[in-house]
Amino acid sequence: MLFGFAAATLAAAVFHAPGARAQSAETGAQRPLLSTSSRDGAAQGATRTQKPAASDPATAYETPPKRLRGAVPDSFADGEASEQSDEAREVDSSNDQDGGEQAPSDGVANGDGVIPADGAATADGIVDLSEPQPFEDGADPTRDTRPPEDIEVFENPPAGHDPLLFQIEDTDPIETDRRPARLARFEPYDPIGIRVGSFVFFPETEIAGLSTNNVLSSPDARSDIAAVIQSTSRLVSNWSTHALELKGTSLTSFHDDFPSEDDRAWGVEARGRLDITRRTNIQALAAHNRSQESRSAIDANQIGNRANVTTDQAQLSLNHRFNRLSVQLRGSVSDTTYSETDGQSNADRDTLETQQAVRGSWQFKPTFSVFAEQELNQRDKKAAPSDGIPRDSDGTRTRVGLDFGSTGAILRGEVSVGYGRQTPNDHRLDAVDAFLFDANLAWRPTEITSFLLTARSDIYDTTTPDSGGVVSQTVGLEARHAMRRYLIASAGLSYTHYDYDASAIKESALTSFLGAEYYASPELVLFARYQHLSYASNQVNSDYDTDEVRVGVRLRK
Repeated sequence: MLFGFAAATLAAAVFHAPGARAQSAETGAQRPLLSTSSRDGAAQGATRTQKPAASDPATAYETPPKRLRGAVPDSFADGEASEQSDEAREVDSSNDQDGGEQAPSDGVANGDGVIPADGAATADGIVDLSEPQPFEDGADPTRDTRPPEDIEVFENPPAGHDPLLFQIEDTDPIETDRRPARLARFEPYDPIGIRVGSFVFFPETEIAGLSTNNVLSSPDARSDIAAVIQSTSRLVSNWSTHALELKGTSLTSFHDDFPSEDDRAWGVEARGRLDITRRTNIQALAAHNRSQESRSAIDANQIGNRANVTTDQAQLSLNHRFNRLSVQLRGSVSDTTYSETDGQSNADRDTLETQQAVRGSWQFKPTFSVFAEQELNQRDKKAAPSDGIPRDSDGTRTRVGLDFGSTGAILRGEVSVGYGRQTPNDHRLDAVDAFLFDANLAWRPTEITSFLLTARSDIYDTTTPDSGGVVSQTVGLEARHAMRRYLIASAGLSYTHYDYDASAIKESALTSFLGAEYYASPELVLFARYQHLSYASNQVNSDYDTDEVRVGVRLRK
């Protein structure tokens, strides 16, 4: 009997071996179970149910019973399991009674075939050699039919929620784009603001104490201390289309020994964006600012009172994106006036400047574009300086550069090189030429470290006798690192060079600083900053150094 049973088993294994199957997503899961019965055919061996399909929500969380050890393998499916001998059943029954551990099943229930993962029944031994059916209406289901704007969002997601960002930034990408600085100056908390109807209000106030060893920024150093109060308020729209932002700033300082250095500065600004279509918008900016002139500014008064500087500015730009090509047309007007200083008029420095520019950008991907820009300007002076030669002039600026976008989590901003020329209307003055290098680039290699590269080159006016202008070139690098999540250290270095045309005057300023910020809460920030300024000039007795320490608290909502 044993010999016959072994021969029958070997024959069944040879002629009824199951075909090889590829491993599916169900590998390791329990498969449907075979029905088993006891030796005496009692009801306790009733058929077990197979595992419910995972796609069935009604039974997805049910736990199927495990298969008993010694259950018939797949090769005995389709009725062959019923031919099992009584001896084999006795072995299974004895194992069950001994409390043996249940093993996973590779069998099927009631002689049914294994249900494939995709739910479609297969025909054993039949291979379908027919041609695949074409897609309905020629549509390819693998083709991405999303709009380019949606694809861009998923391929280049924004660098997290940032309530301080505002999308009215393209009025002048070189001067008014704040997004690279926001990426570089990361913070553990972002202000949540105060909801005001369909707007969000962001208030911020900074109170600090200041100590300096050269308050007048002169070779004859004088020390002083001061209290400084600075505030910023922004009201930002929360609309699905169009946008509006209103901003107000103020700066007030109280010096102990030199009240001439007190600041009484303030400004208001409004930005807006009108969305004409998904690819076309108009952006505008209007601002009014009043401040006191820095002692280190070009043609600034070195002794006595400082001049009050009032600037009214308006900018308008039209932006349109064709496909990969984007075009911007923009124009601006700026009126700057200087008050009298110690009874002396500064009308020769008052300037009305208009600008017109066109920029074309070609986008290779959302985080990389190339651009070219051409700008024209016209400067009109209210009066002639002491040499009697009017400083009215016309200028051009040509730039080409790289734009790394404004939504990247690692790199954003732009960098460009170019050529500038300012030509005085009076032929007694020579035209001034300059190499231009401009940058507003933020790099955040890790979540706790960032770098900000800034550069600005331009040609400014001067009242220096027989000089048609001053070429100013500034480049700066700032680094920030989170020592702890709530403690951020910063360091920076910047260099500015002034070259006066038709004059031997050469000046430069090297500024370095170290700072730390402790974020006690989203509403409270403690900060400290040390800054050193080294000013050098080829004029006699003009060099000086300044050290300044500022410690304070920042309150915001």
